[in-house]
Amino acid sequence: MKKTVLTLLAGLWGMHLPAQTVANGELYRFRATQNPIITHKHTADPAALVKGDTLFLYTGIDFAGNQSGYKMHEWGLFSTTDLMNWTEHPTPLHVDEFKWQNSHAAYAGHVAEKNGKYYFYVSTNWCGIGVAVSDSPYGPFKDALGKQLLTTQQCPGTTHSWACIDPAVYQDENGEAWLYWGNGKCYVAKLKPNMIEIDGEVKEITPEGSSFTEAPWVHKYKGKYYLTFAQNWPEKLGYAVGDSPEGPFEYKGIFSEISGNSNTTHPAIVEFKGKTILFTHNGGLHQGTSYSRSVCAQELKYDKDGNILKCDITTDGVPYTQDYFDRKKEAEKEARKREAKMGAYLMVYHKDADHGLHMAVSYDGYEFKSLNNDLPLIAGDTIAEQHGIRDPHIFRGPDGAFYLAMTDLHVFGVRDGFRTTEWERDGKKYGWGNNRGLVLMKSVDLKNWTRTNLDFQKLGGEWSEVGCVWAPETCYDEEKGKLFLHFTTRTGNGRNRIYYVYMNDDFTAMESEPKLLFEAPEGKYNVIDSDIIKHNGVYHLFYVSHEHGATVKHATSAAITGPYTLDEDYYDGVRTGHEAPNCWKRIGEDTWVVMHDNYHIRPHNFGFTETKDFKSYTPIGNFGEGKMTRVNFAEQKHGAVIWITKKEARMLEKLWK
Repeated sequence: MKKTVLTLLAGLWGMHLPAQTVANGELYRFRATQNPIITHKHTADPAALVKGDTLFLYTGIDFAGNQSGYKMHEWGLFSTTDLMNWTEHPTPLHVDEFKWQNSHAAYAGHVAEKNGKYYFYVSTNWCGIGVAVSDSPYGPFKDALGKQLLTTQQCPGTTHSWACIDPAVYQDENGEAWLYWGNGKCYVAKLKPNMIEIDGEVKEITPEGSSFTEAPWVHKYKGKYYLTFAQNWPEKLGYAVGDSPEGPFEYKGIFSEISGNSNTTHPAIVEFKGKTILFTHNGGLHQGTSYSRSVCAQELKYDKDGNILKCDITTDGVPYTQDYFDRKKEAEKEARKREAKMGAYLMVYHKDADHGLHMAVSYDGYEFKSLNNDLPLIAGDTIAEQHGIRDPHIFRGPDGAFYLAMTDLHVFGVRDGFRTTEWERDGKKYGWGNNRGLVLMKSVDLKNWTRTNLDFQKLGGEWSEVGCVWAPETCYDEEKGKLFLHFTTRTGNGRNRIYYVYMNDDFTAMESEPKLLFEAPEGKYNVIDSDIIKHNGVYHLFYVSHEHGATVKHATSAAITGPYTLDEDYYDGVRTGHEAPNCWKRIGEDTWVVMHDNYHIRPHNFGFTETKDFKSYTPIGNFGEGKMTRVNFAEQKHGAVIWITKKEARMLEKLWK
């Protein structure tokens, strides 16, 4: 059934568009496919708590980039059931909950549970250690005492004001609990059953022979108590072993070297689904430093004598549980099944000459032949508000259906008699090529299509001044099980940025509020033409940067919504302006092709680059210059390629011969 713009807008006005930020109480879900495991913000000082099949990870939150000291005002909370799929929860605790402190420093903390209540032990630099309590692991946590639990004055032999930091709790099988902390010296004290008072004297337990610095953590393995900690400067992870939670502890040595780009490290060790997991932090993210850190995870192992084996933090160190491997194996099996059914390729593109939808077919991924003798299969003036389409993209969803997304824009409206002005709206106010919307189409057979026209200006608010909506592309968010539409947009005549929105299954209405996906640093230049594919658990974003002329760039992320880290080494060999990157895989091969629009050459042509690992790239030239050839078409622009079956290809050739 044909959908109109009025039908769409009625649906938008009648639905709730939720805020997408954790700060507003929403949950943020993401995937971890490598270290660091949290990439959308800077996190430090991890502490893990396992309850049932869920691991709760509490962290400090560092300010991002270019800091000259530790700037931390709140603690964060993340949870997972498989170490791959994570949820960020609303802030459980802010340092200003503790009215007695004036440092405003949310240093390392640790959450322990007893009798259905959760106790959050925190350090606040020179102001001491406090404890907050909640009825839920999610918080919110409230100051339990109204004063410090511990201060520097209770740290025997200390010589500096910040000795009372980095609390960690160990609970034995009988419910007894001990609190560990310290900087320069390591201390322990037993906790009373109420968990908010010290029971007896404070003892120093610094392992002899170690260079203990800070961040103690105690766990138990085969009847022995393992005290792990940060030592030296820059810090490494060392450990000692004892027969009692209060020691004495025999120093065993270093088991993890300096965490990359960070002077500090901070262990948290727990058993989770049959594995021993070490959490710590490094400075591994873009702009990461000793003051903008990132939590990592690694599987910890022992030798036959109970010694901890070397456990350096690696990029590929995320220790997935068996649940993940089982699902990954099944997903790979299904992907192989789908690929085995495919035997041809379908390319969509547009041409400046007619602003209509064109298609071409290939059986080998090298030679493409146009359908309908290079005439439009769908005329732009029959489907678009501006009587022309550009930037067509086609996606084959997990349901087998085909999703077409196109820019609703005619750049030669005067030439073709559709306008009397160069642009539909004032060019000075809204810029070159200004438009308001997209054309979306869906088909299950490549013959019969439904259509929706999206007019973003009618969303109101900031969208009432939308300057453009270009280059839409559809992909699939496996985490949410939703169609994911991303596109280039701007407000007025401002900088172009990449936004995304979730679509309903019918591809007729938005199911979320449009949200920023990617932009230039500090918005200093335009970025356009995003293309996203997933390979080996990593999302690859190809886009066009206008920092120094139009150039295709590559970035990666563990989550489809980012943040994306720029790949500084990507190079496709093109020096003139080019745009519209589209990445597709050769059927039955481990080769990926990045296709782009070389619009600065005459006649317009597509260029191609190949890669097997998304690390090294081989330019293979334009159509007609090497192994890539085109039959009966030319001057194509802004294309996209998907797999189809041989039967589907033959059907299209017969239909459009």
